[in-house]
Amino acid sequence: MKVRRKLTLIFALFAAHGFGQMLTPRAAARFLDQATWGPTPASIAQVQSIGISDWLTAQFALNTSDLPDQAILDSAGKPNATLAPVEQAFFQNAVMGSDQLRQRVAFMLSQIWVVSATSGVNYSYAFPPYWRIFRDNAFGNYRDLMKAVTLSPAMGRYLNMANNVKGDPAKNTSANENYAREMMQLFTLGLTQLNPDGSALPVATYNQAVVTNMAKALTGWTYPTAPGATAKRANPAYYFGQMFAVEAEHDTSAKTIFGNITIPAGQTAEQDLESVLDALIAQPTMAPFVSQQLIEHLVTSNPSPQYIARVSNVFLNDGTGVKGNLKAVITAILTDPEARAGDDPSATVNPTFGHMREPILFMTNVMRGLNATLGPNSNIYGDASLTGESLFHSPSVFSYFSPQYRITGGLLGPEFQIYSTATSTERANLVNAALYAKLDKSTTVDLSPFERVAVGPSFLINYISQVFLHSSMSASLQQAVTDAMNAAAEASAGDPEAMAQAALYVVLTSGEYQIIQ
Repeated sequence: MKVRRKLTLIFALFAAHGFGQMLTPRAAARFLDQATWGPTPASIAQVQSIGISDWLTAQFALNTSDLPDQAILDSAGKPNATLAPVEQAFFQNAVMGSDQLRQRVAFMLSQIWVVSATSGVNYSYAFPPYWRIFRDNAFGNYRDLMKAVTLSPAMGRYLNMANNVKGDPAKNTSANENYAREMMQLFTLGLTQLNPDGSALPVATYNQAVVTNMAKALTGWTYPTAPGATAKRANPAYYFGQMFAVEAEHDTSAKTIFGNITIPAGQTAEQDLESVLDALIAQPTMAPFVSQQLIEHLVTSNPSPQYIARVSNVFLNDGTGVKGNLKAVITAILTDPEARAGDDPSATVNPTFGHMREPILFMTNVMRGLNATLGPNSNIYGDASLTGESLFHSPSVFSYFSPQYRITGGLLGPEFQIYSTATSTERANLVNAALYAKLDKSTTVDLSPFERVAVGPSFLINYISQVFLHSSMSASLQQAVTDAMNAAAEASAGDPEAMAQAALYVVLTSGEYQIIQ
């Protein structure tokens, strides 16, 4: 009776977490590969222990990671453009921080709302405050995120909204349209209206007249006033704080924008901005446009129309009538039946499911799996750059790669846009350095957990498969790993380190590892 009572209690606890039985290591690892910078044995065990629902609740409550503020001027009194300390802190947080989900979502949002050091924003101190917008709003409301980014001085500089003044017919000048256009095209609506399932309608979301009127609605904002300076109608660039309105520079005419919505004449700059944000969040096409990109970054490049529709419906209504609730949207993405279908080892493999590990995700995943410690001078950010993705240096407003990029055959494969023979070779070189030498003097890995199970090929293979491949290593890859281990054992008289290195190299340079399924 006592045993039966214990079993009943255990099953009740699992049911309370939203599951009928304990998660398998495979299910926990797959989930973590979608929700974090990479699974580890400890994080896999944690998700197995408490379940996905409670893990999400715990992660939603964490807000711990930060990036260090930087000096405005360097030691020579010149503009400080050195981003290395910020990039180092980013990777330290990603590899060793506890708020894994918030960091992943923040990075994903920053890939949509792009600001880059390659064009315009050439002060390193601009980036920590900009990053905090995504950290602090990762699980908030998309409308709040839109407003915070719009008033960010970094975005104001990057897309020319700062000191964007009303047109003057006498001087034949007009408002700058850069931010107005990209706000609609890339950040909120896209070029064409969409059905809830992401399928396109033959209707443009906006035209040139709308761009012109949107630009007018967004006039009159300038940079924050630096400490000790006097506020001006057109402040010089200063990247702490929010931009503020200069009403004399704002266009107060009536403006017809997307959806045939008219912003009334006589409003302040703040009122016009609120009208724009209200109009955007009310557009049904925003839900599938944003939802599909979030799904692509976290789970799969080619979600089914049904998957997109389910997430879009949550974006439109979180169950309490609220639109744009990112916490609800992220939950819907990660717990959707399509995301979790592969958790069952007996499930039919879908060859179109999943996405490629982009360089930053590749580096963090390898480091977490290898129990890495990143010191203050770690150069992991440089390694990611060598493989095609330089943190905070997106080549354009379209980010590191386009969410619409397609591979041969027509499937969406955004990350493949920056994957080449050269970058694939560099990935292998970095794996080799991490295993057999050192990536740099400030980055170390710990292979001892792998060495301890190298007493037999099957033990090591299973352990590597659990950590890096969701316990789903193919038979062909297992054979390749076994061959490499045997060769290493023969050459080193059975040295566990040599066997672990050989096995890990084969796995981490394999095609199976490059794609998250």
